This record gives sequence, C-alpha cells and structure tokens, in this order.
Amino acid sequence: MDDVPDASSAPHPDSILRLASAVHRFSIPQINPEDQLSYEASFRSCSASHSSTVAAMHQADRRREDIKQNMCEATLSHAKLAKSLLEYIPLINQILLSCKFQPESARLDTRLVFSWYSGIEHTKHAKKHYFDSEALMFELVLAIATYALSESNMGCDACIEGDFPEASRRFAKTAGVFQYLGDELLPNWMANSKQHAEMAKESLAETRVGVCVAFTSLYTAMAQQMAVATVLVKPGVPNYGLLGKLCSGIAHDLDTFVSTLRSKAAVHMSKMDPSFLTLITFSINVQRAISLYFLARSLWNAGEYGNAIAALSEATVAMRTRTSPTSRGLPEIEPNGPLQSLVGEMNGFRLHMGAMLKSWEKDNSLVYFTKVPPSVPSNKALKAIQLKKIEAFECEVRDPLPLGSPVDLEPKDEGVVEPSTGSGDRRSSSERSSQSGGGPPPPPSYEQAMNNDPQLAAPNRERSDSDLARELDAKLNGLAA
Repeated sequence: MDDVPDASSAPHPDSILRLASAVHRFSIPQINPEDQLSYEASFRSCSASHSSTVAAMHQADRRREDIKQNMCEATLSHAKLAKSLLEYIPLINQILLSCKFQPESARLDTRLVFSWYSGIEHTKHAKKHYFDSEALMFELVLAIATYALSESNMGCDACIEGDFPEASRRFAKTAGVFQYLGDELLPNWMANSKQHAEMAKESLAETRVGVCVAFTSLYTAMAQQMAVATVLVKPGVPNYGLLGKLCSGIAHDLDTFVSTLRSKAAVHMSKMDPSFLTLITFSINVQRAISLYFLARSLWNAGEYGNAIAALSEATVAMRTRTSPTSRGLPEIEPNGPLQSLVGEMNGFRLHMGAMLKSWEKDNSLVYFTKVPPSVPSNKALKAIQLKKIEAFECEVRDPLPLGSPVDLEPKDEGVVEPSTGSGDRRSSSERSSQSGGGPPPPPSYEQAMNNDPQLAAPNRERSDSDLARELDAKLNGLAA
C-alpha cells in the first residue's frame, strides 16, 4: 500500500507506470519453410537477355532466403529480420512494377506461388495454416506487414528494458507502415483485383484494409503510451493535466481500433487471440481511470478540492471489475490468463487511490469545506489529446527492369505462364500478338510510368496535427532527450 502522508504532494505510485505502458506483442508472419520458389528460375527466359534483370532476380532470391532463415532461427533477431526485409521490399516492388508495365514481355517458365502464415491471426491448432497466392502484390504486402511487426517487436523489447523513448519511436514506425498499407497500397490492390475482393474472408488479416487501418490506431496509441511512460519516469512532479489529456487520447485511439475492426474487419477480428482483445478492453478502461486520476491531481493542485474529489471518486469506480460484459469497468481477470501479471499493479493503484480519496475527503471536511459535485462538471472534463505519433513509411521505388527479347512477339507456348501482379488487368494473348515491331521497347522509367498511369500514383496525404499536439510532442521529445 502506498502511504499518503500529504495528499497534496504525494507522488503518483509506481504501479501506474506498468499499467499505463502495458502493450501486446504480436508474432510475425511466416513464410512456409517448404516454399522453394525462385525468381531466377521463374523469369529465366524473359530475363536472360538482360544482365541487370538477372542480377536483380538473383538478389531477390538471396534476400528472400535470408528472411526465411531468420524466421526459422531459434532466437529470432527482429533487427536482423527488419534489415533483410528493407533490402527485399524494393526488389519485389521492382519486379512487380516490371511485370505491370511490360505485360507483353513478362512470361514465367514456372509459376510463382507465395505461401505465408499470419502473425496477427490466432489458432489453437498446432499445425499452421498457410495461405497461398500467385500475386506478386500479396508477397509485397506480407513483406511490408512483416517489417511493421518486426519494428513493433523491437518496440516491445525497448519497453521491457525501460527505454520508453525508443519504444515510442518503434511503435510510431509501425503505425506509419500500417498507415501506408491501409491508406495507399491495399486500397489500390483491392480496387484493381477482382480475385482479391472475392477471397476477402479467406485471405490473411495483413492483407485487409480494415485491419491495417485499425492497426494504425493501435500503434498510434502504443506510441503515445510510451510517451506517457517517458514523462512518468522523470524525477519531480509531472504536469498532471497534460498526462490526463494524453491518457484520454490513448483510450480514444484504442476505442477507434476496436470500432474499426468491428465495422471493417469483423471476420478477421474473430480470428485474433481473445486474450489480446481482452487486454485492449482492459487498457481502454485503465487509461480512462488513469486519466481521471491525473485530472484529480491537477484539480487538487489548482485548489479545486470538490471537483478533485469527484474526479478521484470516478477514477476509483473506473478501476473496479465490471459485473457483466456490457457494464463499465475492467474485465474479469482469469486466474491463469495473460492479465494475471498485472493484478499486483491493479491492487496497488486501487489502494493508493482509496487512501488518497479518504485523505482528501478528510481535509475537505476539516479545512476547505468545498462542495463536492456528484460527477466532474463538463467544463472541467479533460479534452483528449492525440499526438498522432506516426513516422511516415514509403516503399522505395526503382525503375522497372527490362524483360523479354524479340521472340516475345511470337505466339506464346501453352506451357508458359504469366506472373500475377494482383492488378487483374492483364491483356490477352491475342492483344499482344497483334503488336508489331522489332522487339519490345525498353521499360519506362518509374516516373514516366506513374505519369502515364494516374491510378498508380500515391495520393498526397495530409499529416497535419493540431498546434497543441505538435507542441506537446516537442515537449515530450525534449523530456526524452
């Protein structure tokens, strides 16, 4: 129990730090270890005449093999995996664009079948269910999503080590990657791929717009959690009003995460670990309780004793275990569940608030004689602040690789297949056979191709925050320095 010798200056308890910074660690997606695909082998005929293309295909195979080996290591190094993914992603994107802009030359000697297992979905079965796709876009999306979750795992490691500024940066990176997937890459794929739309329920969670949009809110909240933790570990009395607003913003982002999943990705939400969803419900209510607690501390220090007591009373109610799934309060903690490790912090925080409330009520009845309202007046309620700590991610683009040779103008053999970009706009063999000339023209530069195909141009995203949020973010970064 935290002693409260002086209610007006008692420090916040250590239990708040762990409650405020509790986050979930996701597994990473996995490539099927039996997957033996080779870009070199599949593109051998149409790349043989171009040394740059042969070199790029070879490099893509090497980077993908590095990724597979990293995933199979007993002790997975997320830093090493993230590095390999950042080297691989531009290559697969370059191959995809090469096929997109030269469909008449892109012919496969053997099919490319990409096989992945989700890191977001959860199954009780020991045997993993791998999802297969021939779309190059599927491979690109899974590689980018894996990079995002690798960054999030490094954020979790930093959080455990107490390096909250580093954890915040990692989670901000993760939020930026999911924002890129949900706002840019996946909407374009879905709009141009009939097959992708038809297989929406069966496809992996990482390939769904709704999931990626929701996870942007989740990791934005987690980045802000680490910003709050950064302030809490600093010596001295923190700005309680600021902390209360930040915790309210965290609760809002987590609420947005849940509502987005329910409305846009209900099928894949049902495939997620129930203990993770319980943690989210727990965190939403804890952040609201902590927000009210900090509001109470701010009001008390400002001499608004009656309103402070009302806020602290509401905080104690918010920390109670709810009586039903639909009522307010914390979810029930299962004896062997994942939240069991937080029971000590929960009880410590409850005891601290109970002792402080008793002390404040005594002081008010003997000294201040301030009327205590039944609830916090609306004009005193905290306004949530969302820092939107998102580090923008952009997929590196390279000019398309040259494909094919003069023989591409001849009718295609039945045994030769075309790569699937996932766009669903491949031209028929008859359309290609009607072309004439002395061989395929060189591929356009990336800039030329984008200018000629406005559907592929990434929309400009406005990333403006409120002036107050930017100011607070700068202050927090200054504190973390």
